[in-house]
Amino acid sequence: MFALVGDRLHLLALAVTLQPPAGQSIRPAPLAILPMLRHALFPVEAAAYGISYAFLQHSIRSPQPLDPEWTWHAITREMPRGTDWIRTGWPLKPLRKLVIHAKMKQDHVLGISAHYDVSNDFYKLWLDRKYMFYTCADFHTPQDTIEDAQQHKADFILKLIDPQPGDKIMELGCGWGPMLKRIYEATGERENLFGLTLSKEQKSYNDEHNHFNVDFDNFITRDYPREAFDKIYSIGAWEHVRQHEIPQLLAKLYAALKPGGRLVQHFFCRTADSYMGPVACSQIYFPGSMGSSYRFHARAWENAGFRITHRSIHDYRQTLRAWFDRMVEHKEEALRLVDVQTYNRYLTFFPGSWRYFNDNWGMVTRWVLEKPKA
Repeated sequence: MFALVGDRLHLLALAVTLQPPAGQSIRPAPLAILPMLRHALFPVEAAAYGISYAFLQHSIRSPQPLDPEWTWHAITREMPRGTDWIRTGWPLKPLRKLVIHAKMKQDHVLGISAHYDVSNDFYKLWLDRKYMFYTCADFHTPQDTIEDAQQHKADFILKLIDPQPGDKIMELGCGWGPMLKRIYEATGERENLFGLTLSKEQKSYNDEHNHFNVDFDNFITRDYPREAFDKIYSIGAWEHVRQHEIPQLLAKLYAALKPGGRLVQHFFCRTADSYMGPVACSQIYFPGSMGSSYRFHARAWENAGFRITHRSIHDYRQTLRAWFDRMVEHKEEALRLVDVQTYNRYLTFFPGSWRYFNDNWGMVTRWVLEKPKA
């Protein structure tokens, strides 16, 4: 009931187009919330989806850019146990599956596009400058920059993929092509590198800068040629695969690999099978996507016929803080590229994700899954 009312109230928001000042280039604001409606939505969304969801949406809808220090503190601060139940305990467990069921009706293909098709130049402001990785980095020391840490990550995953001369390699959800670029640096072979993306911005960037074989296609629903690839991998894309889609997709990927081939995965997953109270918060940033649990994946790999030869867990928090700080550093330029609500959405996304991992609700995992040779 509350979820239905909350979704209907969103229809009252006014869609407007902002006229940029002369000589400036900004994207049209997709949504402008009247002040009264912004405040009216808060109790309805809190009742339907929990206080965390309502707080994040209310913050994002601010007509002014959020204060960075206040935003990080408000989202990540520790709360007394009794008070924290309000954040973590609602919706109640019997209602959480209903909430997710309602939210998962959203088209997650459009949700992916909404998140990534913002502006390549906007992402360039705060991602690492060499590769443009938008995934968890490996910080070895407190002095590491985001560039250092993403280089560490790229080298780590390169060893997991282990590209050999002549290998045909496919990346699922290739982003701006950072890992394809790292493989090319190691092998010098461009013609055997393939990628898939659902972002038109990323496809355009790859075509213009990298010249890899990148197609605009859905790696979940597409068909793959049989035994065509030596290596298939994904970095930060598997989170978008819904649980009921995983068995069929794994069967297709298993068949697409040559005997002895490997599937390399880097993604974050839930630590528990059950949903936590603020489960709807992820739908603010990735509508229609919902990751599965660590245990579910461990079973799914083996049920598909793969042999697990590597698994490791990694810490996302330093990466999220580094992106936050760099975006804040380039605030003025960011606001010339995107509207205030988009800026606020990312400003809340980083500390919100940091809190998710700090509360041990999720973890970043890496896997190497091998297809038997015979």
